[in-house]
Amino acid sequence: MKGVILIKLKQRTKTLNEFLNIKNIKDTYLYTIDGHVMLFMKIFPVNTDLFSEEELINKMDSMSIEFCNEQNPYTIFVIPRKVDIADFINEQKELKKSLQDDVSIQIVEKRIIFTHELVADKNIIENEFYLCIWCREGENAEENLIKRANNWKQRFKNCDFDTEVLTKTELILMIKSFTIPEFARKEDTDYSDNIVTIRRKIC
Repeated sequence: MKGVILIKLKQRTKTLNEFLNIKNIKDTYLYTIDGHVMLFMKIFPVNTDLFSEEELINKMDSMSIEFCNEQNPYTIFVIPRKVDIADFINEQKELKKSLQDDVSIQIVEKRIIFTHELVADKNIIENEFYLCIWCREGENAEENLIKRANNWKQRFKNCDFDTEVLTKTELILMIKSFTIPEFARKEDTDYSDNIVTIRRKIC
């Protein structure tokens, strides 16, 4: 990662890389200062609010079967981000250029205005889900990690979840989201509405 940010901790100056325990990022792998290699996968979520009770139970049962025998360490974490409407707005603008009649143009214009007003001055966020797997740095570390990643991808696919391994650029952007958060976690902010909780009926 280019550039150095200095952080003052207990009278000792550390670089950002030292503070985050990052030695290097090579292709899809992150090397830590303490001798580990990490690989990150993005998990694309599904909307469980659209599931019936039976579908939820079947989904959780299938995931339990797929993941209960995992013997290697892993971490699943969530990064909340403000909703990015840029791609949608650009898509609507391109659509507007292709339209000929005034009524359709007005509909698209109102859609753009409504979208801007919907997110303006509001903490509307969306959660991004990531899986982190790692092992000690050494011979065949990268090969072993990609095999494990492919195994995870297949298991998620069996549960109808799409996943992808983060590239070097995506890794850097993810790390920046920790060091430069898009919104502050204030003490008086309630994030409970943004955390999805699945509860099963006790039989």
